[in-house]
Amino acid sequence: MQIAVDFCQPFTLDHSNIRGRFVRLGPTVQTIIGQHNYPPLANHLLGEIIGLAVLLSSSLKYEGLFTLQTSSDGPISMLVVDVDSDGNVRACLRVDEERLNAMIAAEEGGEDALRGKVLKLMGRGHIAFTVDQGDDHERYQGIVSLEGETLAECAESYFRQSEQLETAFKLEVHRGETGTDWWVGGLFLQKMPASASGDAATPEEAEKIVEDWNRSTILMASATENELVDISLSANDLIWRLFHDEEPRVFEQATLQFKCRCSREKIEGALVTYPLEELLSMREDDTGEVGVSCQFCNTRYGFNEADLRTLKAGDVPSA
Repeated sequence: MQIAVDFCQPFTLDHSNIRGRFVRLGPTVQTIIGQHNYPPLANHLLGEIIGLAVLLSSSLKYEGLFTLQTSSDGPISMLVVDVDSDGNVRACLRVDEERLNAMIAAEEGGEDALRGKVLKLMGRGHIAFTVDQGDDHERYQGIVSLEGETLAECAESYFRQSEQLETAFKLEVHRGETGTDWWVGGLFLQKMPASASGDAATPEEAEKIVEDWNRSTILMASATENELVDISLSANDLIWRLFHDEEPRVFEQATLQFKCRCSREKIEGALVTYPLEELLSMREDDTGEVGVSCQFCNTRYGFNEADLRTLKAGDVPSA
């Protein structure tokens, strides 16, 4: 039997009234990282937020786009991940390599000591969760400060503050022997309401809920990096290995892949808002074109003088 590589596996722990997700990503993350030339520390953080975004988006019911984005004042000042309801993922970041190298040089233990430390790498700022389902639906956004050693801790803080839901994450990012050999594995657990009727739990029920939650999160924390990213270990086997006493039940697995949403038509829609004279002045000396590159996939779209004049004349050619 062939084991899936890029997927998100939903499951529940029926004994403990907890829902969960398990994500494992290889080619998707490798494609995204391979399209850029980010430093290894930045790639590690990018892998972490991609895994987090997939786990979060998989817990929502939506038709459209889920975006997880950070904004901060540190060397890595922006991270953004899009996950659409079809399982397409894209991501990028903004990094000041001079500031990052200075930080690495000043840190005892260097790069290894900084890996995964959000507050140092990203500085002060916030992380935003956005769900956009199109014009017929209200856009939802939640924002929380970047507070915690890891992005997972920031997300846990968001659920405690804004959703009043006990939530826990475990994320591991593994770098192989080559610069583009990256793997991400992660687990997500969330406590479900104790009573469908909304009635308050009895003291005995409340004590059991706490015990169940603590036991399940301890079991999740016991998962090793190798278990989370090892493609020879199936999702079902890992979930059973960790939670067999909690009566785990798995559901349909969602597949994931990289896919960018950029297109020539979208670039044309932005360029047409500029006066023709300004567009012509933006042409590159070596190509004679206005070149626009997608920040997510680095695809370059070139427009020569004839393209620009046709665009402004209103006769937009199809791609």
